Amino acid sequence: IEQALREGKITLGLIEGTAHQSTLHYTPFMRDELVVVAHTGSSLAAYDEISLEQLRTLPLVLRENGSGTLDVVEAALAEHQVKLSQLNVVLQMGSTESIKLFLENSEALGIVSIRAVTRELMSGRLKVIEVEGFRAERMFAFAEPQGQNGGVEESFIRYACQNWR
Repeated sequence: IEQALREGKITLGLIEGTAHQSTLHYTPFMRDELVVVAHTGSSLAAYDEISLEQLRTLPLVLRENGSGTLDVVEAALAEHQVKLSQLNVVLQMGSTESIKLFLENSEALGIVSIRAVTRELMSGRLKVIEVEGFRAERMFAFAEPQGQNGGVEESFIRYACQNWR
């Protein structure tokens, strides 16, 4: 996204994480939390809370290498001296939607955005399982070229910040 902005291919982007380039202006938009979830039909749904040591041993589905989500998970685990290679990762997938679908018919946990599973949590299809002492948070921000003021981009940012936080 940042490269497309620098090259003038797009005029507004939404990024996650802390990448900051001097040629771009960033407007913080919203916080997000990554949570551990299980399908309520899974035997893992019996857990309300697990330890970090249990998280290491239970089957886990994560986003693919190179995804911002996986970077956030990796950084949060590193705070507890845990590496991704120490987890029982059974599969890595290219989207949150594919993880949710996989969890429907598996005995695995997934780590996904709380915002991405709101419907499934409300309908009772997925359940959040707390992990003692573990928090994985990220910030989303709008990015646009420095000096770009006004226009439809600014109106959209204003609207989004007022209505979607």
